[in-house]
Amino acid sequence: MNYYERIQKSIDYIESHLDEEIDLRRAAQEAYMSLASFYRLFFALVGYSVKEYIRLRRISLAARDLIHTDACVIDLAVKYGFDSGDAFSRAFRRITGFLPSAFRKQKRNFCFERVDLMEKFFDIQDRALLEKYPDIKVLKRLEPMRVAYYCYYGRYPEHNAFQVMKEWLKKNRIDISKARIFGYNNPSPSDENQEEYGYEFCVTLDDSTTVNDDKVKVKTLEGGLYAVAGVKRERGDDLGEAIMAAWKRFNEWLKDSRYRHGSHQWLEEHLGFDGNFNHIGGIDLYMPIKEKDVFHTAVE
Repeated sequence: MNYYERIQKSIDYIESHLDEEIDLRRAAQEAYMSLASFYRLFFALVGYSVKEYIRLRRISLAARDLIHTDACVIDLAVKYGFDSGDAFSRAFRRITGFLPSAFRKQKRNFCFERVDLMEKFFDIQDRALLEKYPDIKVLKRLEPMRVAYYCYYGRYPEHNAFQVMKEWLKKNRIDISKARIFGYNNPSPSDENQEEYGYEFCVTLDDSTTVNDDKVKVKTLEGGLYAVAGVKRERGDDLGEAIMAAWKRFNEWLKDSRYRHGSHQWLEEHLGFDGNFNHIGGIDLYMPIKEKDVFHTAVE
């Protein structure tokens, strides 16, 4: 599963427990993530913190109940996890602009829909192709991203590039809970035995963050159309062989799909970091693609 699918699994868990106590650690487990990584990636994809998403969905369901049932305020407060009727009323007014009594009397409307990340971000694929390659999905479009970046050339470039980025993140107290971290070879090795090559790490930034550093600079990753596949870390093992196998599978998928290689930048998104910014999770691979001029399916 890529991390869009993993976060969607957590949303499915949350949605099935909106009228019960929700264990956020269990939600993170549904996404196969640490709690810290879960908070970061949920916000990055959904656009709301997980706690705010839960609050908005519960208020939306409570608003529906106010209009379509005779349930009293205290019953709705209990049903949707509020400590008291007053706490529920304050939250309801903050979100909808009305106290529950006025909302019901004036027959107002408030709706915050359930998020479906797969529908939001991914293109509809040929069923036979999806059955043959269930691990590969096509993003509708990855939007351009403003990033801080550093590129290292030499031996062990991934490690050395991230050491510089890690120190910069710590020094500038960058909150990676709201950031995404990408990387790619730059330049790539010319053969598999080449020990010296380049690797560039990029951390997404909001528009308010300024960068003034001798090594770390700012640019925009252009985005575009991508096929995405996830690579899971097994028991702390090195990801190298699994990544190579995934890229090989991408190339096999291309032959059967309606896409060909795109000219924009391929990417690795690094998932799962501990409190010291050490990468302990897996990687999502983004292969740039574009539609073929003529397509004849090779999938039986």
